[in-house]
Amino acid sequence: MILAIALASARCPGQSLGKGRDQAPSYTQPAENLLIIVADIQRHLDDDIYRFPYAVDVTGKNVFRAALVRLANYETLYPGRLSDIVALAKAQAFEKLSGYNEAARNYDLARKSPDEAIRKIAGEGLERARKFDRVVNQPVDMAVPRTYERDMKQKIGDIDQLANEYKGTPHRALALLERERAQTTLAKFYLMFRFMQPFNTNDAIAQIKRNIDQNSNSKNLYLHHLLLGDLQFELAREYAILNDPEGMNFQRKAFDGFANSARAQYHIVEQADGFPEKLEGRAKIAALEAFVERIGDRAR
Repeated sequence: MILAIALASARCPGQSLGKGRDQAPSYTQPAENLLIIVADIQRHLDDDIYRFPYAVDVTGKNVFRAALVRLANYETLYPGRLSDIVALAKAQAFEKLSGYNEAARNYDLARKSPDEAIRKIAGEGLERARKFDRVVNQPVDMAVPRTYERDMKQKIGDIDQLANEYKGTPHRALALLERERAQTTLAKFYLMFRFMQPFNTNDAIAQIKRNIDQNSNSKNLYLHHLLLGDLQFELAREYAILNDPEGMNFQRKAFDGFANSARAQYHIVEQADGFPEKLEGRAKIAALEAFVERIGDRAR
């Protein structure tokens, strides 16, 4: 809002209040053109991007990504003009997109503004961007699996504390989004190393279920259900490979246990009206049923 007010009163040298016959339309003038870009950012600055998808512009592009492109074009056309406002707008867009280094750099530039209100916002944003960058991008020791697991768990805990710190503010949603990303990364780690001791498949199942429980309000909730369904589907495949359906060791009840678990997760997704994962869940159910029928025919 402060950026919009600042721009509304901003006038470039030589730009008059009146409209002559040969004067260009107001929307092509630098101040007004920047106001349109900034307004898109300000309108969605407090959006809950953890619970809901990013807003899109009229072309269907992420509104913050589109704004950064337009700001870059503005800087090319009018180098140095209203640079403090441009820097603050870029910083806010970068921060919303998890680009904390870029956000901090632009907040730092905006702190040089002659406008006290802009300096204040930039100072607060710089501190916040540096804090998010320090927590979210903290180093993770990848030397051995155990240290990676340890550091990822520490990272998840630190981001969770960050979310609590910003409780009651729009920035909490960004922290929750980062926590969910780290939790998903840890779940995929367990999936990759489930055949390597001391890890096993139960570690992966437990982490995915934990992610589902802790992210029940997330826009990405059904991605976790798909991940769990895919794992159960894979377990059904592995069972059919290790226990030939035409041989004596194949137990239909054990096989159906894996298939039914996968089916349950896919059904949750398939019934999720209004979510893009719905069609994927439906397709996965069809693939699962075809697989189960084929294995069943061999096991008769």
